[in-house]
Amino acid sequence: MNNKISKRRLINLSFIICHLSLSVALTSCSDYDDYNTAPVDVQASANSTLWENISNDPQLTKFTALARQCKFSEALNSPRFYTVWAPVDNAFNDEEYQRLLHSDSATILKQFMQQHITEYNYPISAALDSTTIVSLNFKHHPFTQQSFDGISYANVNMPAANGLMHKINGFSEFFNNLYENIDNLTGCDAIKNYIQKYDEYYLDLNASVVGPLVNGKQTYLDSVMAKRNNVIRNIMHADLEDEDSTYCMLIPNDKAWADAYAKIHPCFNYIAKMDYMDLSLKSTQASSIKATDAKAAKAAETKTTDQDSLTCRNIVSDLAFSGSYPRNRALFGKGSLTPEDSVFSTSGSFLINANTVLDHTLAINEMSNGLTRIVDSLTFNSWDTYLPPIVVSRPYHTLKVNRLTTHNVALESLAGRDSLFSKVPPMFHQWLFPSTSKFFTYCSVDSADVDGTTSKPEFGFALGSIKNDGSVTGRVCSGTYHIYVITVPEQVLNPDALVRPYYLRFYLSWTDASNKQQLTVLPQGAKTTAEITTDNGDDTATVTYLGDPGRVNVIDLGEFTFPASYYGLDAYPSLLMMHTKSYTSSANRKKYDQQMRVAGVYLVPKEYNDYWANSSNE
Repeated sequence: MNNKISKRRLINLSFIICHLSLSVALTSCSDYDDYNTAPVDVQASANSTLWENISNDPQLTKFTALARQCKFSEALNSPRFYTVWAPVDNAFNDEEYQRLLHSDSATILKQFMQQHITEYNYPISAALDSTTIVSLNFKHHPFTQQSFDGISYANVNMPAANGLMHKINGFSEFFNNLYENIDNLTGCDAIKNYIQKYDEYYLDLNASVVGPLVNGKQTYLDSVMAKRNNVIRNIMHADLEDEDSTYCMLIPNDKAWADAYAKIHPCFNYIAKMDYMDLSLKSTQASSIKATDAKAAKAAETKTTDQDSLTCRNIVSDLAFSGSYPRNRALFGKGSLTPEDSVFSTSGSFLINANTVLDHTLAINEMSNGLTRIVDSLTFNSWDTYLPPIVVSRPYHTLKVNRLTTHNVALESLAGRDSLFSKVPPMFHQWLFPSTSKFFTYCSVDSADVDGTTSKPEFGFALGSIKNDGSVTGRVCSGTYHIYVITVPEQVLNPDALVRPYYLRFYLSWTDASNKQQLTVLPQGAKTTAEITTDNGDDTATVTYLGDPGRVNVIDLGEFTFPASYYGLDAYPSLLMMHTKSYTSSANRKKYDQQMRVAGVYLVPKEYNDYWANSSNE
């Protein structure tokens, strides 16, 4: 900031030194026959201030009146150095001029006066290449030998004691940037009010002029306050006030906001306290658990959770799209989108179904750093935005197991062995075989822990996100999920291994709306006396799962509705996975697979699960 001020002063001094050479250069203007030559008495104008030259010019009476109205005449008469592009009187029609003249002074200053003025020296010469200048209101304007912002010149290179002036045959149209535009929204009060609530004013050190230190504190000769917004910065992750960037911002009208709010709000239904099974206590005896006896309960305070705030946060998080990302071109009117095409939001979400955004656009408005699309519906899929699937890749808690091993199996080693994955539905391929990886990954009990023993390893999955410190953050929202577990046979690593079945049972630990911890056998309504499923694992009336031995199995535990949200809390539901066969005899240890291998637990929101079910039936 000090460097900028020093630079201004140096430019002021250098401009005075250069007056004589500039006057000589201006005597020949044969390269610029498209506009009038500079005045013959350039030396006289160079001895006067910009304001003196402007206010005494009969072609600039309207510019003069507007400068007086917004009190910028004082700045144009000060030692501060400017380049001015002054619209001549004929550039205005009466309606445009009267609208500006009767606007408040702040509007005239920002939308007209500062739109046509910049600091530093911008002369026109044969050596001038097309460039972009930044005006005092931080807007960007193309500047060439022939025009300013596409407007032709009337006169050029008119020096003054404190700057330089060019006359132009029109005036530069002002556009708000995307952040400024929020204050001017109509019919979109819900998003406007929400974002404005988080406006924050601060001292712009780069734009302010430093003064002396007083009692050890920095003072400023010219204090410039600027505005920023925490929703835009921290939730949308977009620089909507940055004139150097280009964005498309979706603006939901009040109907679209209300519809989205009604869908999202139930996902964050919190209760004041929540008891949950804390798997980190390592005291959960899963094998002895009964449906009425949940162990290792722990209470989590949830009173401070704001359901309304989380709902609004999820509405706005995927509304901004950068123009620098090729996938987003169609949002800027460049190209088209199919239902399978995705766009990429500034918050980092890949969103399909983006073609419907174009269909629901009511209006497109140009901004100085992009455009807005006013929409009457936010049509992105819920699972791409506020309600994504939850994937838990490994157990958080184990019993009778000292160590788990993660296996990364090269996909090339599985080539030609498609039968291993013949039971995996298409929906799971995106997770088991991501395009960014060349490996199939799963975790397993360390064989040294169970081989030759009578142990029955048991897994406890914390259905949330594990943080670096080992604690868990809840991710499950209030609502209905379809629950799946993917088991892996020994044949993935060892094709010649003996084919042995699993016999497994699953319990879900969860909290009801009255804060009572529950333990439910999955799938719900299963018969607790049954021992064995059918060979293909389709009999969901039983609690023991066999699946298809020798293959990767996707075990369907059915749908479950969580009445209370865990999202963002240190509480979480748990899935408990255990053997139902005894391993006391060597015969059982040879006959049944004792070493559990899991490629993940998947909680798929009902809406997403139904989408895939319908797609597979088409």
